[in-house]
Amino acid sequence: MGHRNKEAGIKCGRLHGHTYDVVCTFAFNTMTNGVTMLFSDIDNKVEPIVKQYDHYFLFYEKDPLVDVLRMEGELIKTVPFETSAENMAIWLFKEIKNEAKLPIIKIELSETKSSTVIYEE
Repeated sequence: MGHRNKEAGIKCGRLHGHTYDVVCTFAFNTMTNGVTMLFSDIDNKVEPIVKQYDHYFLFYEKDPLVDVLRMEGELIKTVPFETSAENMAIWLFKEIKNEAKLPIIKIELSETKSSTVIYEE
């Protein structure tokens, strides 16, 4: 996903991209025959949420580039916050909890191999 974050200094304020890694931790309360939920069922609920940002540029909805890029026909995504890793982790956590209805308790979002944020509710 590409983005820019004007609040995060010169380097991050320029258009750039990352290959994000997302790790979710869930706490299920029930088991049937030793299984809480099939991993494939979890993937089927979580993957569409994460994939909606794959290969898109993501912008804060108030970024002045939004209008310019849309005028040029670029398909972009916007969110109501600056696109920091911290904000993205919180956003994805809430989407997974509320849209997928899964008992997520922690999300780890990495922009690079050495830059990871962890959000726990």
